[in-house]
Amino acid sequence: MAELPHRPSRTEQVFEAIVDDICTGRLAPGVPLRQEQLAERFNVSRQPIQQALLLLRNQGLVREFGRRGLEVTPLERDFVSHLYELRAILDGQAARLAADRHTEDWLRHATRIVVAGRQAFDDRAFASMVRNDVEFHRTVVEATANPLLAESAGVMWRNVQRVMGEVLLQGGAPAWVWEDHAAILDAIRDRDGDAAEELARRHAEHGEKLILDSMPPAAESGPVSDDGLGPAPDDSAPLAE
Repeated sequence: MAELPHRPSRTEQVFEAIVDDICTGRLAPGVPLRQEQLAERFNVSRQPIQQALLLLRNQGLVREFGRRGLEVTPLERDFVSHLYELRAILDGQAARLAADRHTEDWLRHATRIVVAGRQAFDDRAFASMVRNDVEFHRTVVEATANPLLAESAGVMWRNVQRVMGEVLLQGGAPAWVWEDHAAILDAIRDRDGDAAEELARRHAEHGEKLILDSMPPAAESGPVSDDGLGPAPDDSAPLAE
């Protein structure tokens, strides 16, 4: 008996929408999150908002702050360093396992991602660069066929995507990013687990340096809007039923 596709709950929809706002900068670091305003924006009750904010707090994307309740967690240098220490471990192990477990179908899919990412770099299409970058690393994790590794990496990549978005919004996108991806893919294709792990770890170290170099010595957030939403684009449509 075939299973019906999973339909995202209201909480999942709200969670994904807020994550997207944080990663794209619509909700800037330090912005307070008002349940009433979020509920009005997404046209939902406060219950899925509360549940989504709890998930976001557990994943470190928002934090408790004084009497204002919750705010978008500011990016700090220590946080980036800790995040990329974890990334080096998980990405390295994923690349090693992928070298042993990947399929030909997986190789074709991963190759298409690298090609798309290089094209996005040539076009200076920042949003597409972030999407393809994250997709490449998620695809490497999927090749391991280890659901626990995929779950752990998923939480990590929520935060990595946000950090990457901050850098790309400032115009930082060196060519070596996709050169590294191509080299990792080549090592996986050759089933060279040692090289794949080393390249993936080195790539994470390069990424950490890129991000830290782009941050001010004391990463302080400037003044932000107190409306809980940040600058408002014309895309505040309610969530799908």
